[in-house]
Amino acid sequence: MSRHHTDVEQEKVGPLTLRAWGLLTASAIWVLYLLTLAPTVGFWDASEYVTTAHILGLPHPPGNPLFVVVGRAWDLLTGFTGLPVALRINALGATLSAGASFFWFLAVVRIVGRFRENRHEVLVAAIAAVWIGATAFTVWTQSNLNEKVYPLSMFVVALVSYLAMVWMDRADTVRGNRLLLLIALLLGLGWANHTMSMLPALALAAFVLLHRWRAALNPRVLGPAVALLAVGYSLQFLFVPIRSAQNPIIDEADPECPTLLSAVTPRRIDDPYGKSKLAVACEPLALSLIRAQYAPTPVTLRQAPFSAQYANYWQYFDWQWARSLPPGARVAASILFLFLALVGLWTHLRRDRKTFVYAGTLFFTVTLLLVYYLNFRYGYSMYWEEAPSIAAHEVRERDYFFIIGFQMWGIYAGLGLAALWGRWTASAAGREPERVPAGFGPRHRKAAALLALGLIPFFFNFARADRSGDRAARNLAYNMLQSVEPYAVLFTYGDNDTFPLWYLQEVEGIRRDVTVIVQSYLGTDWYHRQLRRLTTPCGPGESPEDAPTTIVCQRPFDPETAADLYAEMPATPPTRSAVPPSDTGIDALSRGQSISEDSTYRLSDWITGPLREGDVLSPADIRVLQIARQSLDDRPVYFASTARPLWDRWQLQPHLVRQGLAFKLVDGPLEASEALVDLGEYFRGSGLPAWNDRIRTGQLLEEVLLVDDILAWSEWPDPSTRSNIPGAYYFAHVSQGMSEELYGNPDAAEWAYRRANHFAQLGGFASPSD
Repeated sequence: MSRHHTDVEQEKVGPLTLRAWGLLTASAIWVLYLLTLAPTVGFWDASEYVTTAHILGLPHPPGNPLFVVVGRAWDLLTGFTGLPVALRINALGATLSAGASFFWFLAVVRIVGRFRENRHEVLVAAIAAVWIGATAFTVWTQSNLNEKVYPLSMFVVALVSYLAMVWMDRADTVRGNRLLLLIALLLGLGWANHTMSMLPALALAAFVLLHRWRAALNPRVLGPAVALLAVGYSLQFLFVPIRSAQNPIIDEADPECPTLLSAVTPRRIDDPYGKSKLAVACEPLALSLIRAQYAPTPVTLRQAPFSAQYANYWQYFDWQWARSLPPGARVAASILFLFLALVGLWTHLRRDRKTFVYAGTLFFTVTLLLVYYLNFRYGYSMYWEEAPSIAAHEVRERDYFFIIGFQMWGIYAGLGLAALWGRWTASAAGREPERVPAGFGPRHRKAAALLALGLIPFFFNFARADRSGDRAARNLAYNMLQSVEPYAVLFTYGDNDTFPLWYLQEVEGIRRDVTVIVQSYLGTDWYHRQLRRLTTPCGPGESPEDAPTTIVCQRPFDPETAADLYAEMPATPPTRSAVPPSDTGIDALSRGQSISEDSTYRLSDWITGPLREGDVLSPADIRVLQIARQSLDDRPVYFASTARPLWDRWQLQPHLVRQGLAFKLVDGPLEASEALVDLGEYFRGSGLPAWNDRIRTGQLLEEVLLVDDILAWSEWPDPSTRSNIPGAYYFAHVSQGMSEELYGNPDAAEWAYRRANHFAQLGGFASPSD
């Protein structure tokens, strides 16, 4: 082994130091992410995180306070650009991921520099490693659009990994001890962002104990390190309850505490499975910290066989290297990069076991061990024959949880590629690879074609990773909000028909008069209470504009943000909250109710339905009915077209009328007319509402709804929303086509059918020839 250079990244290779080369490489990755950056929000949690960063709200438990604070600071600092908020927060993700690449570059330089004297080869290895890691499909798509908390965790893990390599060279010095303290603080802060940031903990423990165990067990280091870890994580105990007490518009789990002391006093609490967990004395915060509303399954209760879980991991691994290729060619690329990564792992293990203790342990943690720990159900798109129940599957693809692992697969693939390139060069020179003379000679250049393999992820992921024209989530939110009348209650079902709507209301200020009610939260004991305050008519001297990011009272209808067709429509403010008062018992619902015998429920004189013996009504189901009853004669009541389980539960189909992407609940008789078209003969047995407001839906589809960007697509980019989002557009257009055909407008019908067919192709339930 060659002599070791403590500050190898400060050595020059050509005109630049290795650290400068790292900055240049990270800048190239940053530019790539910016060129493929989404211009606005995306589906799933992306909209929620952009919104909460902008308004200092609290996203779903445990709240991700570090991201919220960093996101808000970034929002303020970049406000001078005049760019849209969502674009700027997306750019934050790109910047953090590029920053992670920079620190991984420096870490790889220090690792490879321990067994390669030729600094040109060290440079090539570092560039190849971080470039392949950065262009792995999941890393790329999480960096230019999707959930924003993961790039921040990637940044923390990369920075901690680099500092660990620096610490190894200074372990016996005061600076080395200070580095351990800094690492502890960073882990604590990262933990306040997402548990993912704590993934290096096992690797760090093994690395420090095996390399300098006295440093780890030194009370002067260990005590302050634990304290600094707690200081970093204290953001979770301090910011979250303090901000919750201010009642932000988005205040998920409502983790408000009666006193600050109760937020930091330790206490054991039982999770939904009766297992005791360490939390805090403040019960709302404690329930948020253990994510009680999601009832996370203990690792000991396997949700799917190991074989299915690891097969799902292989599926995600197969996506990373050539996502746009057909399955056969894609698998070939995956096998190639698996081989390269194994070569990189073997090279690292054989050449420098000291640093491999850290990197190898981290790699094991974020790959095989993480699959076991996460304990996912059957994959979203796998094993449907073996497990046909939707409850047995994840609600979407979960590849993003393995983002650090895929980045490390790419890093090791780059190291393997560089090792093969170095061996090829050395064999031509008749030398050992680690003793090739300094410089970048003719033999290096002749073998350089091999390095082109590192560009495979870039070329064959680009088409699927590029989000530069993706406005689908933002436009869906606009289309849904504009499908309902002033002061409407709009019931939604889950993340994708809720979070983008929150973004549009809270960030862009569009249709704040609409009360979006997501059914999946109605089962909690906090959400409906927030809705009660949010929909209470304003009293004398009260105005929502006085505190636009917090809950004050019902927000007014603003015709400037509404579709023109509502301009002439009376917009009478509601006279009462949409949520019944607490004395009605709505607050006391805590468990499902079983129907003991066949009976009938009554929502109004016109709207009734059957209840079957043995049916179990969840608190969320009951609250949907209670809120609809409370609102029906005071404000319009709508169900999003994506919320079928809600109207199915109460069999409301006969009373629902389609208006664009929503169904209006009508308290009265429905009769066919010039506007109302009965499509019962077409939809019989489908479970879909049969009535279509031909005139209103026609206006919305032709004049209001934003779909031109989707109509330009030839493929839907997100597997988890491929069927339901295009399906919502498909049924709106096909219903309008049928209505126009029945009314005798063949041209209008053909227009609607043609667009419906395109949405069907995007959703995968029709071929281009249909």
